[in-house]
Amino acid sequence: MAVAPVYTLSLEPTWLPVPLRFPWGTFARPEDWAAELAGSLLIDTGAGDQERDLLGATALHLQGMPGPLPGAMERFWRTEFVGGVTIVAHLYVTDSDAATPDDLVQLSRAGVGGVVQTWATLDDTAFDTAITAVVVAGSEQAEVYGLRYLGIRDGFVFLLDLLHDDPLIVDAVQAELERIFRSIRFA
Repeated sequence: MAVAPVYTLSLEPTWLPVPLRFPWGTFARPEDWAAELAGSLLIDTGAGDQERDLLGATALHLQGMPGPLPGAMERFWRTEFVGGVTIVAHLYVTDSDAATPDDLVQLSRAGVGGVVQTWATLDDTAFDTAITAVVVAGSEQAEVYGLRYLGIRDGFVFLLDLLHDDPLIVDAVQAELERIFRSIRFA
């Protein structure tokens, strides 16, 4: 099995990394991380202990929940509206024989099926080939919208993925996620 390329990325100020494994940085346990995060997000807001506990519980839930696909490398939480709609994106990296935009379009349906509603190639990225795609899956009563950014590098596919049941949420964060995807750089 090949080793995935070493990469870095930049998050928008409204997006926070959610650790998938511990220890992580200076935090030995998820509870330590969630408590610190809740305290820092609510500083100077006038929020009390109850709000801090609720936000900490939300952070713990997001940290411990399974991803929509197995094998997420990273998880990101959009925190601009604490207490509002939960918006979580995942980054996956897997080896692949994909080489063309058409290959990536086919991969954009991975894990959700459905149909590719729109897609476009992305230029000026660190990837050999990259696309963005919106995938719609499910039925009219329970549709899921996937905003997916896929790129090929050294035999690996990188997938930045947001799945949500509200197309307005998907649309609202599209530019932010594209900037995060475009920020990916390789060593």
